[in-house]
Amino acid sequence: MGKGTVSKKHRAQGLTWIYRFQATRASDGKRVERTKVIGLVKDIGSSEAAAWREVGRLGLDNNFDQGSGSPTFRELADHFRHHELKKERGIGVKAEETVSTAELLLDKWILPRWGGKAAADIKPLEIEAWFEALTSEPHGKKNAPLSWGTIAKLKSIMAQVFKHAQRYELIPATIGHDGRPTNPVVLARSESDSSYEAAVVSPEQMIIILNELNTPETCLEWTLALVHAATALRPEEAFGLQWGDIDWLNGQIHIRRGWSKGKETKGKNKVSMSQVVMHPALAQALQAWREESSYYRDTDWIFASTRTKGKTPRSAGVAAQDYLRPAAVKAGVIPKDYKGRFGFHNLRHSLATFFGNNDVNLPVIQSMLRHAKPTTTAVYLHRVNATQMAAQAKYLEAIKVTSAAV
Repeated sequence: MGKGTVSKKHRAQGLTWIYRFQATRASDGKRVERTKVIGLVKDIGSSEAAAWREVGRLGLDNNFDQGSGSPTFRELADHFRHHELKKERGIGVKAEETVSTAELLLDKWILPRWGGKAAADIKPLEIEAWFEALTSEPHGKKNAPLSWGTIAKLKSIMAQVFKHAQRYELIPATIGHDGRPTNPVVLARSESDSSYEAAVVSPEQMIIILNELNTPETCLEWTLALVHAATALRPEEAFGLQWGDIDWLNGQIHIRRGWSKGKETKGKNKVSMSQVVMHPALAQALQAWREESSYYRDTDWIFASTRTKGKTPRSAGVAAQDYLRPAAVKAGVIPKDYKGRFGFHNLRHSLATFFGNNDVNLPVIQSMLRHAKPTTTAVYLHRVNATQMAAQAKYLEAIKVTSAAV
């Protein structure tokens, strides 16, 4: 079995998508190229993604090439990329950030080790030994062992590849003693706990951070920190905000897009693309920034980059590294030589911790964080608006941001 390629070819009926793949010729055992017609470009679409969807729908790549033996893990991973990881619509569409992370893990760690091996020959104990080697020996640019948190991500991606291949019947779904399909990655043991614990900012420390950023030159950074702290927006959601997303009348901020790694995204998931409450004190702070900003139209980015003349938002990484992190050091959140992760996402953890310590009930916290928990989120999303506003007010008061103080 091989991934193959898709390409356009002029035929009598019009521009046509062609699927090319390698197969073993029965007469002499030689590897030769085969082709199958997918369909007309005008009917399928002009993008490769559309062509691959049609390949999958027609089942053109689901047949084993018996002469080539058992498929390699790389072949299964390629099929997973085209038919699941990069799926654009339907069941199981993944966020761009998720796709990017999965591809990085596949290309940097998983495929170099397992890509050339027949998938059927990969055993749980081999995978366990690999995990142990990765966590006990130095690797990569940092020349350090991987954390068990990273191993958990590698394990998840590998397991998804096997599960995908079994679902598409590319490999047998072996049945275990419990009657369920087995998966060598799932059977491999790993440490479940990650050593990473997000640094949490207390309200007292947040006051110091805001004071450090409260200068005429850092009005954007002050507002950026406040918005993250008071709403628990994910960084890609906050940087993706435009002025037209603010509902001043009803006290809401609508999440309609994300911005990550220099491009617009569709956000993390459907639940996250909703809205968060905006207390009058927060609204006043945003209005003050709008009056200061050169980019104030409804279609302008709220946190626009002056370097690109407002065409894109600021860089989240640069803003965190150059402004938030030094302020956090001053506030005593992290030491100056801190090597761990610290950025705007830590403020999301901090708000959740504050709510948990101040008797805000769990459904309200889940709805404000917009986690993809349908049984909880769907029930409370439209019912807790007043409670959310009160919860946000409690936090704003704790960091001494009130309507009069802004």
